[in-house]
Amino acid sequence: MQNFKMEGIGTISGGEYDIVKIEGVGSCKGNIKANEISIEGVFDCNGDVETGLLYCEGVADFKSNIRAKKLVIEGVLSERSGGKIEAEEIVCDGAISTKGEVSADIINAEGCIEANEIVGDRIRINSRFTRGKILTLINRIQSKVKLIEATTIELRGVTAEVVNGNDITIGPKCIINTIDCSGVLYIDKTAKVNKITGNYTTREY
Repeated sequence: MQNFKMEGIGTISGGEYDIVKIEGVGSCKGNIKANEISIEGVFDCNGDVETGLLYCEGVADFKSNIRAKKLVIEGVLSERSGGKIEAEEIVCDGAISTKGEVSADIINAEGCIEANEIVGDRIRINSRFTRGKILTLINRIQSKVKLIEATTIELRGVTAEVVNGNDITIGPKCIINTIDCSGVLYIDKTAKVNKITGNYTTREY
C-alpha cells in the first residue's frame, strides 16, 4: 500500500493506504482505511475511517464513524454526525467532541471528552489542561456526558447524567445526577451527586 502526505492545501478522495500524514489543510470526501493516520494540521473527513493508529495533534473534523486500534488526541477531534468513535485504547490530552458514542477498552483522558455515551472497561477522565498551545482551541469544550458505563471509572472535573460501574471514583469538580454502583464507591466532598443506587460499599480516598 502507498503512503499519502499532504503539506499544503489539498483533497484526498479516500481509499486504502499504509500511512496518511496531514501537515497542511486537507479534506477527504470518501472512506479511508490505513495502518496509520497522523494529523498535525487541519483535516476534514466525510467518510468512515478505519486505522491502526489515529494520531491528532491538530484539528480534525469527522462526519462519520471512526474505528482505530489506538486513538491518540493531543489536539481537537470532532465527530459531527452522531456516529461512533471506537478503539481498543484512547489517550486524550486534548479534546474529543461527538454527539454519538465513544467506546474503548481503555480510556485515559487528561483533557476533555464531550459525548452522548462513553463505554469501556477502564475509563479515566481528568479534565484539566497543561498544553497552552491547544487551550484556546478547546476552551468551549468541557467533559459533559449523558452516560458513562465501565467496570472501573475515575472522574475529575466531569459533568454526567448517569455513571454506571463497579469501582467508581468521583473526584473534585464533578457534577453527577445519578450513580449506579455495584462495587466500591468514592465521592470527593467537593463533588455534587444527586442520586446513588446499587449494591455498593464506600471507601476513603
